[in-house]
Amino acid sequence: MPTATDSPQPGGQVEVDEREVARVARSAALNCYGVTAVSGTRWYDRLAAVIGLGSRGVRVRATPRLEVALNLEMAVGVPRDKVVANVREAIEYAVQRELGRSIDELTLTVLER
Repeated sequence: MPTATDSPQPGGQVEVDEREVARVARSAALNCYGVTAVSGTRWYDRLAAVIGLGSRGVRVRATPRLEVALNLEMAVGVPRDKVVANVREAIEYAVQRELGRSIDELTLTVLER
């Protein structure tokens, strides 16, 4: 649901807070079967997330288009294509339902560990 600070943009889009989009997208991804973590790609990204300075594997750009990128770690032996498709659907649905804005571009990267 859009918050009171959201305002309409030209074209009928709702402006949303990037941190809120990141929170919703991360939560949706972590609730999908086969996803073990959403994390940064480099050691210092993970360190920054631990001490509260990073985005924990999610990058969001809200203007002019809503672009979201996530770095996923998956469990061994799960069907990657199906898990990625499920994560994509879950994120798009959760952001639309909770924030009232659809994602224009969603990039999912599976990290090798």
